[in-house]
Amino acid sequence: MCGIVGVVTGTNNQYSLREIVNKMAAKIVHRGPDNRGIYFDENLSFCCAHQRLSILDLSKAGNQPMASFNKRMIISFNGEIYNFKELRNKLNLETKIIWQGNSDTEVLINAIEYWGLKKTLDLAIGMFAFALLDNFQKKLYLVRDRFGEKPLYWGFAGSNSSKALVFGSDISAIKEFPSINKDINLKALDAYLKFSCIPSDLTVYNSIKKLKPGHIAEFSLERDLEIKYPHIYKWWDYKKIINSNKTKEYISREEALIDLEETLKNAATSCLVSDVPVGCFLSGGIDSSLLTAILSKNSFNKINTFTIGFENENYDESGDAKKIANFLGTHHEEITLMPSEALGLIPNLPKIYSEPFADSSQIPTALISREIKKKRIDVALTGDGGDEMFGGYVRHFQGSRIWSKLKLIPYPLRSKIGSLIEYSLKRKIDNIYFLNKNNNFSEKVYKIAGRLKTINSSDELYRSLLTINQDDNIYSESLKYEYRHSLSEHSDELNQYPNSISSDPVARMLYWDALTYLPDDILVKVDRASMAYSLETRAPFLDKRVAEIAWRIPTKMKVKNGQGKIILKELLCKYLPKEYVYRPKKGFGVPIKEWLRGPLKDWAEELLKGNEIKDQNYFSLKKIDNLWDDHINGNKDNTSILWSILMWQAWLNYNK
Repeated sequence: MCGIVGVVTGTNNQYSLREIVNKMAAKIVHRGPDNRGIYFDENLSFCCAHQRLSILDLSKAGNQPMASFNKRMIISFNGEIYNFKELRNKLNLETKIIWQGNSDTEVLINAIEYWGLKKTLDLAIGMFAFALLDNFQKKLYLVRDRFGEKPLYWGFAGSNSSKALVFGSDISAIKEFPSINKDINLKALDAYLKFSCIPSDLTVYNSIKKLKPGHIAEFSLERDLEIKYPHIYKWWDYKKIINSNKTKEYISREEALIDLEETLKNAATSCLVSDVPVGCFLSGGIDSSLLTAILSKNSFNKINTFTIGFENENYDESGDAKKIANFLGTHHEEITLMPSEALGLIPNLPKIYSEPFADSSQIPTALISREIKKKRIDVALTGDGGDEMFGGYVRHFQGSRIWSKLKLIPYPLRSKIGSLIEYSLKRKIDNIYFLNKNNNFSEKVYKIAGRLKTINSSDELYRSLLTINQDDNIYSESLKYEYRHSLSEHSDELNQYPNSISSDPVARMLYWDALTYLPDDILVKVDRASMAYSLETRAPFLDKRVAEIAWRIPTKMKVKNGQGKIILKELLCKYLPKEYVYRPKKGFGVPIKEWLRGPLKDWAEELLKGNEIKDQNYFSLKKIDNLWDDHINGNKDNTSILWSILMWQAWLNYNK
């Protein structure tokens, strides 16, 4: 795992490119602390740098940027190609290459040289984001992997003949370019408050874009007055994968289980390729437990597993993980963290996440990454992607059940019931002590009431479950005047789905989650948290072979009778006792709600009531005061929206 940066300027190059690119690279040294390499082409006014985290071929032969065998192609590559040995063997059968080392990057660049970019990408199994310079065609390609495991940002600075293309693995690096515009993208702010993250291809800045997963941005570098906008296109289409595999759906559950086990085994063992120590996150959940079980059975050595423990038993799965580790015989380490450690990390979150990000599980993810790295482990496998492939979120296995009941009530009556609960009965429900003692029952009722008033289909229910804030009154009057767009503009993917799943609402949720929630929230959370400590993470569930077989498995084998990931649980029962498999999931979070009323209160109030938030004029201060007072007084749980505002404000203060 590494970090990349680069710049291309127009004909009127007024910049010292080497100096600037070095400064950019210094901002992402945590992504690759082992080596820095720079490539400069004066004729093309092109310069790129690479920060290396040495995982495969630890020698100098693995350093980058790297040239292909005849020097036509130059690559700066972030990621891993798990099947590089197979690709190398295939190349050796078809052509003669004098190999300089044993890295996956060398295989990738020479495969592109020989087979072409599209064929090589189709054959490659892995995660990646890279910049590829074609000296012959004078083109630059920015490429991102299928599901968006690795980040890639790009943008323009300056104008006309002084215009420059700037790209990199992190926004913090791009901001080092002297003339980059740092105006805030209000569309991104609105999306962020609704989803707690900023969806692709938006970023927090108007001038910078995120390359979407499975896409290529192709730039012409022919000498001209200025650099033109790129041709952006898909090289991998998830919709086509779904449609082609739905026609081959399994009828036999036994056959599906056999093929799924074999595919997961191949995917997981592929992720073990490394010249440095490898471990596994073991939360005690289905996904990480299944991967650990499969690896334990198919590895000659004991698997290193890690779990994080908390004092609050409502958030602590370390006991369950320890039982599983003991049963499987892994080399297990339980990392118990005190609340003070989590609280101490919070001020550093704006540095870890270079644009606002408010999924509070970012805290334990960063903490466990930090502690694993201290154990001299450089690579860790995760269970990310299992929920989106096999139906692991509550919305997947409860959403359709809820809608099947709601749709029996005519919409006008349903809307009136929602209003009655929301405005007349909530206070009475609040006062029923035994209902609210442990599970915040009234708040759940309040949220359901709001949805009763507005939703009119299962897809609308899904959208509402994804959305945190739907109240535009959170904004200041001046911003509301300037703000003139709807949610649909930055959720286009939610208006489309493959034809083969048009009559399957659960499958549509899985599709949408894989294209939105997975790359923009889950994978951002894990990549930034782990790379902050120079730890590489790998997700076997995001192997293209697993994705293909997942869509051959009918929804009824994944989700049924209010339960999710059914087929994964059945497979896991081959490795673990049933009582380890069928138990309530606690999640991976921290008690932010209580902390805001306790140890984080002063920090939060300083951000919500200080001069900075008044000067920036994004929010209605009165609305924020009401949200804060209701939360502090226990009248309402406003954790989600408050945490989003706090992370926004902390990020602004850090980047001012």
